[in-house]
Amino acid sequence: MSENPLPMIPLRTEDDTAAEAVDYRVHHLTSYHYAKPVSRNYGRAHVEPRATPHQRVLSHEVVVDPSPARLTAHTDFYGNSSTYLLVDDLHERLDVHSHAHVTVSERRYGAEAMSRPWEQCAPDHWGQLLPAEGVDFLHPSPRVPTLTAARELSETVFTPERSIGECLAALTALIHTDFTYDSDATTVTSTLEDVLAARHGVCQDFSHVGVAAVRAAGLAARYVSGYLRTAPSAEGALGTQPAGEMIGSAASHAWLSVLVPGAGWVDIDPTNRTFVDQRFVTTAWGRDYGDVPPLKGIVVGPPGATSTLDVAVGVVPVPSEAAPAE
Repeated sequence: MSENPLPMIPLRTEDDTAAEAVDYRVHHLTSYHYAKPVSRNYGRAHVEPRATPHQRVLSHEVVVDPSPARLTAHTDFYGNSSTYLLVDDLHERLDVHSHAHVTVSERRYGAEAMSRPWEQCAPDHWGQLLPAEGVDFLHPSPRVPTLTAARELSETVFTPERSIGECLAALTALIHTDFTYDSDATTVTSTLEDVLAARHGVCQDFSHVGVAAVRAAGLAARYVSGYLRTAPSAEGALGTQPAGEMIGSAASHAWLSVLVPGAGWVDIDPTNRTFVDQRFVTTAWGRDYGDVPPLKGIVVGPPGATSTLDVAVGVVPVPSEAAPAE
């Protein structure tokens, strides 16, 4: 492991004063361009920010161009909101816009909870109010199977009696140090085995590695999708990712969340080697990427109707007084 200092755990003390919440305008554009006109498009988008203990959703709207024949909302078992769309006319492009206004609060965790040995975060220590959905996040899932390489990685981090806070900081640092961010190395069909072997990938891959390591230790971990704070562009429209910005801030992002008794779900981002804070906007969570892709669907068209995909994301802070009245 790296000799560099581990990520700092955001602990709460009695003397702490909570930082002010941050308001964001979020704009996510997914744009498909087809080589030949297609006749029908079915899609489901996980692009709506969700309400959490650290996040308030003040407004949200999905706009589809061309105008859809159907646009409906759905809430899944994990509480994620998704949007179903149907475009039923000939079209050569499809633009899906998500506009949201959210407020993100500071995350801090109790020192006692984060200093307990990681073994005390197993289900036997969850207490009588066992989170029903937490059981799903203990077991292998389609994109996070049980692998020897993941278990070996887990064993280097989850050593006997080590505090859960230190384990999560060490896991974040280990993945960030030992894996190389490379947007050309993987696709959405790449497997966890591929990523563990090549040690290259993107935020989705690193989140799967982290989830696999935590589950290998017998703890609950879930895959989280969302966005990172971006810098405003020169035109004031979608955000950009200038030098020095966090990795993944110009597109949808992913990280993982671990269940810690007494603290709740603790989120870590191995791509940027940090605990999740007010720079992050959460949209959805599930067992792995397959549960909550930003947009998936089926296109009906002639042979050779290939497509190109463009994605742009802006998560720009705005003064709280600019918020519309509720």
